Amino acid sequence: MVLINKAINEVTVKLVYYGPGLCGKTTNLEKIYGNPKLENKGKMISMSTETDRTLFFDFMPMELGTIAGQKVRVQLYTVPGQVFYDATRKLVLRGADGVVFVADSQQSMRESNIDSLENLRTNLRVNRIDPDKIALIFQYNKRDLPNVDSVDDMSAYLHAGDAPIVEASAIGGTGVTATLRAAIARILDNLKKNVDTMLHDEPPLGPPDMKQRAGVTPSSAGTPKLSMTASPSPPPPPPPPPVMELDPFDSAIDIAVDAVVEEDPFGAAVAVAEPEPIAGYDNPFAEPSAQIHDVDAEDAQMEELLANAQALEASLEAALERARENVRVIAARLAR
Repeated sequence: MVLINKAINEVTVKLVYYGPGLCGKTTNLEKIYGNPKLENKGKMISMSTETDRTLFFDFMPMELGTIAGQKVRVQLYTVPGQVFYDATRKLVLRGADGVVFVADSQQSMRESNIDSLENLRTNLRVNRIDPDKIALIFQYNKRDLPNVDSVDDMSAYLHAGDAPIVEASAIGGTGVTATLRAAIARILDNLKKNVDTMLHDEPPLGPPDMKQRAGVTPSSAGTPKLSMTASPSPPPPPPPPPVMELDPFDSAIDIAVDAVVEEDPFGAAVAVAEPEPIAGYDNPFAEPSAQIHDVDAEDAQMEELLANAQALEASLEAALERARENVRVIAARLAR
């Protein structure tokens, strides 16, 4: 989702690098961040897992110019490729404007590439993003290794269609910048199309309503003024019936008093039947019973919870960094 900050005239777009584990997503971002020609970049935030890392940073490419007077800022993200970090991948994909799918060119990685691409489409739908409309770029990485599939074979089993394809060897920096440029161009092209569509779909303005005068509502326009003659007041309500007072010493009136029956606290105890057990309810005071724990499943759940917490922490740190930058920019403008 494109974010527009009118206070500092910025448009922020989000680009996510997706793919199977160890395909080169992290290497791509490290090469981009380490490029000395890349200016106006923020702090890189890293979230490490056992076998992979999730990275984030943003930058403002000056050569892109402006869109409708707004400067463009690009946020780059990677996702962990392992299967058990699916919740983290869903979280990182939220609000994405474009995706670079990094495919491992090795023949042994064909099934992993297919599974990861299908997982990408599923998680995009979970985030209410149309997989067929998002800016999608394919990077065929590790082309320098032996036993790699041909570009045509990879495009066939990945169903790349008309999406841009870049051959790369991210470890050596080959194709990294070309992939980034193609992805940003695709995102901005989609953005311009959406803006044009929104403008063309706006209904034409109708003729002005002459009844819309200052201080006059449409319902009262042209109606005569209210008469100043006082309307007749409604008749007064009838007086209440007289209240009859009773003489408390009148012997003719019998007052019935209900007898209060007090229970004897020392009487015979009544046996109370135990309540029947309720289905599906565990008694918290019952004796603990032996349970079988799946240690591997618990470890996987804890790993996923940790990854989600770290991803949330990274997002909050990025938001804090952006807020500080906005404060500096606004303060500099006010000081002029």
